[in-house]
Amino acid sequence: MLEHRLTYRTRSELEATSSGTWLRLASEGDASDVPRGFLVTRALSPDVTARSLRAVSEIVGSRFYVPPAMLARILREADPVATVSPGAVRFEGFSACCSAYIRLDLGDDALDVAEHRNGTTNVDFGPELRAALARVRRDSTLDITIGEDSVGISHESAAVVERKVPLPLRWIRGFGEVQVHLVRMRRTANVPRIAAHRFLRAQPRSKTDHLQWITVTASGLRTSARQSDGAVPLRGGHRLRVLEPLMPFADEMEIWIDDATGSTAWVLVLGAQRLTLVLNAEPWRGFSGDGGLLSDLAGADESDVAALRAQFHWQDRLVPAELAEATGLAADTLDRALARAAAEGLVGFDLATGAYFHRVLPFRLDRMERLNPRLKAARALVEAGAVELGTDSAKVTSDGVVHELRLSGDALSCTCPWHAKHKTARGPCKHALAVDMAMEAGRDGR
Repeated sequence: MLEHRLTYRTRSELEATSSGTWLRLASEGDASDVPRGFLVTRALSPDVTARSLRAVSEIVGSRFYVPPAMLARILREADPVATVSPGAVRFEGFSACCSAYIRLDLGDDALDVAEHRNGTTNVDFGPELRAALARVRRDSTLDITIGEDSVGISHESAAVVERKVPLPLRWIRGFGEVQVHLVRMRRTANVPRIAAHRFLRAQPRSKTDHLQWITVTASGLRTSARQSDGAVPLRGGHRLRVLEPLMPFADEMEIWIDDATGSTAWVLVLGAQRLTLVLNAEPWRGFSGDGGLLSDLAGADESDVAALRAQFHWQDRLVPAELAEATGLAADTLDRALARAAAEGLVGFDLATGAYFHRVLPFRLDRMERLNPRLKAARALVEAGAVELGTDSAKVTSDGVVHELRLSGDALSCTCPWHAKHKTARGPCKHALAVDMAMEAGRDGR
């Protein structure tokens, strides 16, 4: 667990005034850090925006799986991340178990913006705020302010709320890992509202690990216990129930899949708003442990990453081909630099545009290897001279045991127990990472 103390100057609140209803989201920092005007905007579809924000909050406050060896603990409050960029406002977060990621994208046409300043912050979604959002109706006037200054809340300026919010390592790693899934996804279906609503209502309300296969038919979506060509796997369908209250407002539901892992994305198109729910293949599988970034992190060069960072200016659309041209980086080098940027919380991926977007998460990743113990262990093996490279194989000595590695397809296979259990589904083992590092050092002449 990585502790990062966040100080809120006030509580978030929904305030009814003569000019309408104002949603004020408390942000991290003091008045000098976050001046008034970070975002002042009016939701043009207040009931839809309110319900979408409640969906984000519901996912962030949920735990879909508790490991058998771990007693259920009282969940500490986890706050969604809000990003204000030139063309969108985004709220995103993970479930406590990290098996579900949710993001609400509010486009320009969803908001009437009065004041704007690019930035990212944690926002406090307390129970009182969630209850207040539930009372927002179609004819309500919902104005959203993120990062208000002390003047706007002068009557509460003396009641500063200082909250110690634990930021789990799972969350920090998860923000980077989920982008790996999103980048690889392909759209499998656009489901009309009525058919999608019928499907979501049929999903279980209570926890289930049942695997079902979803097939698109002329009449909607059909579920089966048997796999068929083109069917989408879904385990833990209860995680989709959060979308059901929004279906009356949806234009359609998009279904996306990452064929490599079986993870899926379920996107509600709500006019100028999009709500994306990404589910890992199993409810007990957190995105944070996937290890999809490890190989790229191991080979990322700091100068390449610095060149990429210089191109970030809060863009809503960062196209890899354009970034390659601007930085002069080759495609594979750019991929490694983007992986590092994702791990640092600097980029997310948007399925709608097929491109990355820039944001800065409100926590620092000063110790990359602390967040990725396999990466740290692999580097230690290389530095200890534990890697012996052969023509088409390698040996790595770890804890007195010699592990043999061979190239199998595009990945290295290893004789260690970790690889025997996970193969490459959770990223490479530390021995494979060490071999990759040693080979890279050899190519560089180090």
